[in-house]
Amino acid sequence: MISPLILLPSAALWASGMSIQPEARSNLNDVAFIKPGFLPTFLDTFEGPSGSLVSRSDWIVHLGTSYPGGPAQWGNNEFQSYTDSADNIRITNDKTLTIIPRLKYGSWTSARIETQKGFAAAPRGKLLIEARIKLGTAPAHQQQGIWNAFWAIGKDFRGNYWNWPAATEWDILEVINGQSTMFTTAHCGARPGGPCNEDNGIGGPGAPFSRGDFHTVSLLVDRGVNNAAGQVDWKTESMTWCLDGKDIFVLTGARVGDKAAWEKLAYDEHFLLLNIAIGGNWPGAPNSQTVDGPAVAMEVDYVGVWNSV
Repeated sequence: MISPLILLPSAALWASGMSIQPEARSNLNDVAFIKPGFLPTFLDTFEGPSGSLVSRSDWIVHLGTSYPGGPAQWGNNEFQSYTDSADNIRITNDKTLTIIPRLKYGSWTSARIETQKGFAAAPRGKLLIEARIKLGTAPAHQQQGIWNAFWAIGKDFRGNYWNWPAATEWDILEVINGQSTMFTTAHCGARPGGPCNEDNGIGGPGAPFSRGDFHTVSLLVDRGVNNAAGQVDWKTESMTWCLDGKDIFVLTGARVGDKAAWEKLAYDEHFLLLNIAIGGNWPGAPNSQTVDGPAVAMEVDYVGVWNSV
């Protein structure tokens, strides 16, 4: 998301990078959130009162046009100012979270939240991050510059907001300009170039993502993959992105090809973020046809994190 470019049935078992999608509202004790071989580390099903904000004990709500002391326009030539107003972010009657871009007097506002805690896979363990997300249905020509994202930033970025891409980034879902395609990307190392091909990052070709429907997106970080000799080897460790229970992109340590960069990317704690940006170096600026409001909103049913046992 900083880069200048850039739902399975509830009874199904999670395995080999596949996730479980709840068919209705659920809580931590429901079978929909039981992942065989995993224990929950974090789960937000947005159970607060309708119209309220997310829990401040779980989430940081970003404000303005930059981190304190960080690059202007969120380092990406974005147009929006982030707020904590219910006009931009609130829990709905359906116990979902909605983020809604607004245009008023020629200025854009939106919302961006970041988990208080960071999450990581333990040595020889696995980390599963998952969310269920629906995007607005305005036609593409009315969504120029709208940039939806569910992503994660490495722990070394917090407080050192010029430390990108070295701090590393996982883009679990990015959808721009009203497209029906979801992109997944990893960022690491130095720019330009480096082991993660910055500023582009390393990512998949994109996957079909229908609008107006909930989809489950997930990322599995696997530090327990053995090599041919039966030994744990950083080159065979992997990160697997999934959409609706299907693997859509796999990145291995071998492909990154740099042990230090891989360890930073795959081992460090990462904080999760949800936001809608307006404009930016990748989607480009909004234009006179770009609309605001629910038609370009992002709705989130839940965000969860699990670690293997």
